Amino acid sequence: MSFGPPPSPFTQSTRVAEERRSRRVKVWGSAVLALVAVVCVGGWFLIAGLPGSGGSGTENKAAAVQQAPDDIRETVEKRPRGAAGHLVASVQDRGVKPNQNQETPGTWATDKVLVKGNDDVLQAAETGSGHAAWRRNLSGSICAWTKHVTVDGRTAIAFKDKKKDGGCNRLALFDLDSGRKVWQVVIPWKDSGFGELPNVTMTRGVVESSWKTGSAGYDMNSGKRLWERKATAKCREGGFSGGKTLLLRMDCTTSIYEPTRKVIAKIDPRTGAEKWRYNVAKKIALTFIVSSEPPVLAVAAGEDSISDLISLDERGKYRATVRLDGGHYEVDCDDAVVYSAVDDCSDIAVGDGQVFINSSEEVGGSNHQTNRIVSFDLGTGKPVVKFEAGPDQMIYPIRMSGDRLLAFRRGTDNYAPFSLVSLDPSTGNETVYFYFTVLSQAMDLTYTKFSDVVVEDGRIFFGSNMVRGEVIKGQPVPEWLAFGVGSAG
Repeated sequence: MSFGPPPSPFTQSTRVAEERRSRRVKVWGSAVLALVAVVCVGGWFLIAGLPGSGGSGTENKAAAVQQAPDDIRETVEKRPRGAAGHLVASVQDRGVKPNQNQETPGTWATDKVLVKGNDDVLQAAETGSGHAAWRRNLSGSICAWTKHVTVDGRTAIAFKDKKKDGGCNRLALFDLDSGRKVWQVVIPWKDSGFGELPNVTMTRGVVESSWKTGSAGYDMNSGKRLWERKATAKCREGGFSGGKTLLLRMDCTTSIYEPTRKVIAKIDPRTGAEKWRYNVAKKIALTFIVSSEPPVLAVAAGEDSISDLISLDERGKYRATVRLDGGHYEVDCDDAVVYSAVDDCSDIAVGDGQVFINSSEEVGGSNHQTNRIVSFDLGTGKPVVKFEAGPDQMIYPIRMSGDRLLAFRRGTDNYAPFSLVSLDPSTGNETVYFYFTVLSQAMDLTYTKFSDVVVEDGRIFFGSNMVRGEVIKGQPVPEWLAFGVGSAG
């Protein structure tokens, strides 16, 4: 009789993470089932000329940094001319099996298309017309991906190969506008039997992937392997965080009786060489990389939820700690080993020397739901500025746009519209980009903890991570996988 492989230094943490992943999926399902449909007369509607629609802040004066085609995209958004929002693209699927969950990993957007991952398919819709742009069937399910996109509109994913060993070892680079596969390689990943999968990210000119026993970097133009790292007896590759620079989380331990210790290393993307290391304190149970430049970590000190943020300098030296005060602030990171994603944290943004996070939900308004965005200085860990959501509204940071923070405001009382806003940390002023509302069928995609939120080319896009098939009167109901909203002006 066999009970699986013998214990290893990593078996315990893997099983715990899988249990957390299972709980996270159950919570997601419960949240979706508990959604109350918002009554919207006429479905999508436009709002123009509302008080404050002109914005109280000035325009974003930060110019877009000149970037090369293979740089990781850092766009600076411009305020649209009109304050009324409308649907610009959507991706739906009628083929989800009734009462079954289907994973829909990855959401990307360019100025031309909205692209959605859907199990073993990539499909795109034109932004503007909303028409289907292209569809590409893969050899197996998508099992790792990156949120990063290059200036010329390329991104990387890993997927399985059903025809051969079924392992998640196909790494490919795709052109999002056309759906063209630029190249594909086989990475030397082997299934450990505990559901662990490789990790994928990108930096300028290089696609990187890590797996339990090693990692490698591939030239973005040719797919040629530039370097490969091997795990040691004490440390395995936990996962990469890319973007401007490349950070690696290593999971280290000396014996099966000691807890896993996290080590953060800065890696040269072209050579794989280490530039510096930072040893996370032994008491830290979980560690995620919120930002690679500047380096910011989200950690759980002796608990399952994120308790602190740690900032490092450019040499990997400790700078400051932001304490989340026992749940007064919320940072949600996906601790599922099945995706090996060390940078999957929602509702947080880093820029202008600050980190922007949410307060926890508070009482405010007839529906008793409100919150605020608070920024903390990365050098001191002290609060700097706050932005109130307002009564019966919730607000969430999305990303930096030059020296401004882009945020999504969500109405919670069935009356207040949603909006995309630009926040100025230097003045505390807010500029509304546009207002919009959403069909009840797509409402669950606007819950940021369970969905992707992308702002690109003056539009905001929402994408599911998982859908559940439904049938009404014997007919499958179209499941909303993703949609985008832009200014009608």
